[in-house]
Amino acid sequence: MRFRFCGDLEAPSWLLHEITTLSEISSVRLKLLVKQVLHHMLHSSIDYAKVLKFTTPRDSEADISASEGTLAAVHFVLASAAKYDIDEETLAKEIEQLGLPRENAQAILRPYRESKAALRVKFSRDTFSVHRAIDYNCVKLPTEPDAEPAYRLALKLEHDANQTRDVDLDLPADQLPLLLHEMEQVLALMDSIEAAS
Repeated sequence: MRFRFCGDLEAPSWLLHEITTLSEISSVRLKLLVKQVLHHMLHSSIDYAKVLKFTTPRDSEADISASEGTLAAVHFVLASAAKYDIDEETLAKEIEQLGLPRENAQAILRPYRESKAALRVKFSRDTFSVHRAIDYNCVKLPTEPDAEPAYRLALKLEHDANQTRDVDLDLPADQLPLLLHEMEQVLALMDSIEAAS
C-alpha cells in the first residue's frame, strides 16, 4: 500500500515495526515526544533523558535501542509529512492505516500542524544552498588528432565567507550545449522558487 507521506511509496518495513511500539506509548507521552523531536528538527537540540522517559513504559527498564527506533519513527513521519506537504487529515488517515491508534495519531497532528510551516522553511533553506561562482574559465583540452574535442570548465566557487573552492569539469564538446541547457533550466527553477517564497 502506498502512502502520500512516504512520497507515494510503500512505508518502510522498519517503520511498520516502530508503529507497534508507538501504539504502546500513551497519547500524552507521544505528544511530548513529538514536541521534543520537532524542537530537535528546528533547533538541533534534544533532551535525550526526556526522550528515554517518554518512550519507556511504566514499570519497565529503559531500553536505549528501542527509544532510538521510536525517535527515528517519529522523526521520519514528521519530516516526510512536511517534505511532501501532507495535510493533517491525510496524515492522520495514513498513520492510522499503518496501525497507530486514533488518539496517538491525534497526539502527533497538533504539534505537526503548529510546526509544519517552520519545518518546510527550514528544509527549503537547508536544501537550496548554492555556492556563488566567483570566476570561471573554459579552455579546449589537448586531444589526439582524430579524437573528439574536449573542454575543461574551471569554476572558482565561494565556499564559505572567506574561502573559495576550485571545481573542474572535463567534458566532450558535444555535451557543452546540453550542460548549458540544463543549467538554464536549473536557473529558471531557482528563480521560480525564489519568486514563490
